[in-house]
Amino acid sequence: MEKIIVVNDDGPRSPGLKALIEGLRTVGPVLAVVPEEGVGGRGKSITLFKPVKARKLEEGLYLVSGTPADAFLISLELLKPDKPAILASGINMGPNIGLDDIFHSGTLGAAIQAALYGVPAIAISYAIGEGLPRPSRKQMEADLKLAAEVAARLARSIMEGGMPENVDIISVNVPVEADLGKLVITEPLRRPFWAASGDGTTFSIRPWPGGRPSGPVGSDIWAILEGYISISPISIKFGHATAPLRGLLKRAGLM
Repeated sequence: MEKIIVVNDDGPRSPGLKALIEGLRTVGPVLAVVPEEGVGGRGKSITLFKPVKARKLEEGLYLVSGTPADAFLISLELLKPDKPAILASGINMGPNIGLDDIFHSGTLGAAIQAALYGVPAIAISYAIGEGLPRPSRKQMEADLKLAAEVAARLARSIMEGGMPENVDIISVNVPVEADLGKLVITEPLRRPFWAASGDGTTFSIRPWPGGRPSGPVGSDIWAILEGYISISPISIKFGHATAPLRGLLKRAGLM
């Protein structure tokens, strides 16, 4: 049976990783390849100009000295000549919402790298953190178990019937006190919500500066705030129209 690849950006000690591996093992064999330490915010970056080290921590679990995207690429080498059935990235200990997070999240970065290789990808995130509810330890364990169940159901369905048409990545955000009876299809929030603040020489980059998380009805952050599990389809096929560009190039004297 083809293996399920698991990658994360929180490192090997993340409770989200443990929950995801346990959930996906009910679907099929799992190969987890994860950064040896937390490397959030790296997006789809890869390691250049130096080797990436990999070591086997235990059966089915490898640690790498690189990024989440590196981890996926290394998993392809570890699997040869076989190919992965699917990539599951997460469970991230924090939300991944909006276009802002898609482009800098290591969790989504691994999923994007997989999608470029034609591997179906799901990214699962637990929506805790700044401006969001703080769960008790017991609640967190329950929520992560439910998030892993969602991932397992998606993985099984994708492995049996393939991805939906024109969908490369399925991004899942699970709120605190999640309920399988409250699930909605959403779109990633389009407006940016990360910003710099500081004194002119020293800055911090934080989400929702000076305000609370918010977004329009139908967006992923709206769903999370309303207590829904958010499921966002993502395509990496960036569409474009050539006719308007041709007009610009003519005005610029380049055509």
